[in-house]
Amino acid sequence: MSATSAAAESAGAAGPSDRNATRLHRLATILAIVAVAEALGIVLLSALGDGLFQIGTNLAAFGFLGSVVLFPVVGALIVQRRPVSVVAWLMIAIGLGYGFGLLMFAYGATGMPPAPPHAWAPEMLVISQVFFVPVPAVAVAVLLLVFPSDRLLSPRWAPVVILAVVGTALYGIGMLLKPGPIDRELFPRVDNPFGTTPEWAPLVDLMALAGNTMVVSAIALAALSLVVRYRRADILESAQIRWIALVAGIAAVLFPIAALQQGPVSDLAFGLGLISLACLPIAIGIAITRYHLYDIDRLINRALVYGSLSAILAGIFTAGIGLAQRTFVALTGESSDAAIVLTTLVVATLYAPLRKRLEAVVDRLFKYEERRFGAYRDEVRRILAVLEPTRAAERLATEAVAELAATGGAVVGPNDRPVASAGEWPVAAVVRLPIAGGAGGLQAVLVGPRLDGQPHDPRSVAELQEVASLVGTALRLREAPG
Repeated sequence: MSATSAAAESAGAAGPSDRNATRLHRLATILAIVAVAEALGIVLLSALGDGLFQIGTNLAAFGFLGSVVLFPVVGALIVQRRPVSVVAWLMIAIGLGYGFGLLMFAYGATGMPPAPPHAWAPEMLVISQVFFVPVPAVAVAVLLLVFPSDRLLSPRWAPVVILAVVGTALYGIGMLLKPGPIDRELFPRVDNPFGTTPEWAPLVDLMALAGNTMVVSAIALAALSLVVRYRRADILESAQIRWIALVAGIAAVLFPIAALQQGPVSDLAFGLGLISLACLPIAIGIAITRYHLYDIDRLINRALVYGSLSAILAGIFTAGIGLAQRTFVALTGESSDAAIVLTTLVVATLYAPLRKRLEAVVDRLFKYEERRFGAYRDEVRRILAVLEPTRAAERLATEAVAELAATGGAVVGPNDRPVASAGEWPVAAVVRLPIAGGAGGLQAVLVGPRLDGQPHDPRSVAELQEVASLVGTALRLREAPG
């Protein structure tokens, strides 16, 4: 395909593509506003409720509401730049499903006796279980499978998507048809209006259990796919994945502590865990937009240092107070506040040397001494990715496929011989953009059709042409004498 024909095709597709992108921008914005309205509705129903549903001013409440709002809002912001981003639309689905479930539960709970009844309150309580758990769960599984490239790692991972969807359907049906009380603790006298007869109860319970097991397995397999993707990733993609790993790692530590049910400590861990999950869309936004992307290494390093430092000092403080109190009781027969003062002084004295020792250990184990010039090293590598022809071709092909959401693409040299490719290749190229002057032996960028079958956005094509021209200019400067 010639450059002229490609330009003509892009021009002909300009109208529909622009209209589709505009519609997606507006839809994402509307859904983000709906999510904010859901959060406000949840707070309002809590304020008007009778105690069966209360949203307080605690960490758990901020975590719940933060997830409802941040997932769709950040997703909508990403859609403004990448209208067909699968990750962004999944984020919107997670927040909306979570918020819709909470809103329906709040409506149902505040409309149950002894409060004045609401129409369809029992039905809303039952249906909320579908939106509160399965819908966000399947969206999370798919998000982990396609992050950050919007594509599965390989077709072999497609059964995991099927597993998540089937599990969600089974769990939803099981919850909807479960006979007996809606909730044996909160509403023991209110039967499920959709419940089957008691003889079907074992089958319904089995469906819910099987569905829950399938969804949990799908999420675990999706997380495994992210690990595999990380091991195969380049510098850019590995940094994107580390942002998600940081938040997931924090949550993985906090929620088991919360599950121990150790009073205030577990409550604090649960609240902080929900806050960390609410921060997940922010991490995804940084990873997708690549804003301050490479700060993740320093952030992980500092988190390891100060997290371990806090744990060690807390242990020393607790043990020191106990030992000092026993000493005072043995010597004087009664406890003394001086034990707390002395222990505090010891902990304060240990802070600086212990921090330095931990920094040295973490730097050695985390290999951070090799990354102390990480930002500069990455900058040099990015320069080489433009000035060295083969690397320039690889990076240009990768960026073209990612930014245009194409099935595949390639940078070709003389006689259309591929120098580098990305995605599926060879495919029928629908866009061909020349690299001016053929610098470095690179002649053109070829891009296949979009993953969603829609025409390429002419603005994205124009931006790619500008990037291709800049690459050609950089390569010509490299070849220039003197």
